[in-house]
Amino acid sequence: MPSTTTTRALVLGGGGVTGIGWEVGVLAGLLDEGVDLRGADAVIGTSAGSFVGTNYTSGTDWEALFADQAHAGQYEPVMHTDPGLYQSWAEAFLAGAGDPEAVGAGFGRVARTYGAGVDAETRRGVVRARLRTTQWPANMRVAVTDAETGRLKLLGPDAGISIETATAASGAVPGIWPSVWFDGREWIDAGMVSAANATLAAGHDRIIVLAPMHEGYAGIPSAQDDVARLNDNARAFLAIPDDASRDAIGSNPYDPNHAQAAAQAGRRQGRAIATEAKALWN
Repeated sequence: MPSTTTTRALVLGGGGVTGIGWEVGVLAGLLDEGVDLRGADAVIGTSAGSFVGTNYTSGTDWEALFADQAHAGQYEPVMHTDPGLYQSWAEAFLAGAGDPEAVGAGFGRVARTYGAGVDAETRRGVVRARLRTTQWPANMRVAVTDAETGRLKLLGPDAGISIETATAASGAVPGIWPSVWFDGREWIDAGMVSAANATLAAGHDRIIVLAPMHEGYAGIPSAQDDVARLNDNARAFLAIPDDASRDAIGSNPYDPNHAQAAAQAGRRQGRAIATEAKALWN
């Protein structure tokens, strides 16, 4: 007999420190309206979303985390993509010709060529400041990319590594943050091969996707494309930044000075979408 159990997934995409702020704000706005997604069967985080999801599913005081977005600049350096690095990213997308694994491997080469904009100790400090727990939440899943093969991997509590290591790897943007090594392999940001990796939620019946960076590039699917590819039986809701949120986020996703404005705009947007999100979730 077919199962009558409805399963739910929350997908949180990548978007730098401003993406963290926006997602924290959207989830705060949803909570304001009584929409609590923390009981999802799976919360799937990519890059920025891995930090937000880990905090969300760990029972973090969300008002305190929302307020803390005003102080992101105290522990986050302002990072930039110089023209050479940006060009190397564009070449990785184009050389991959729409094959996510080829693109991922291309970004692995970028990581080895450019290194990182900060040292490993600085990055550890940023990761620890972003997280409010050292424990893997049971329903948290973190997406990472193998820097050599370009293959995407989904990590959970049974991965044999700390949540700190997993989130650092998921957010290891080539040329910005250092790559992370575990299991004898180099790992980089999973957001380089998909805007939000929404297809990782395939198999769930109700799916909510928050995607601060939703565009597709050179054959790599957008968040809208990924949601469209989910199985026919799934009901999905995708939230991307509205005009006010885009203005608040600004042009540099690695500038912590925009985190508070992104969170405030996200909160307003979260309240605005709450009715639709609640209808789908329930």
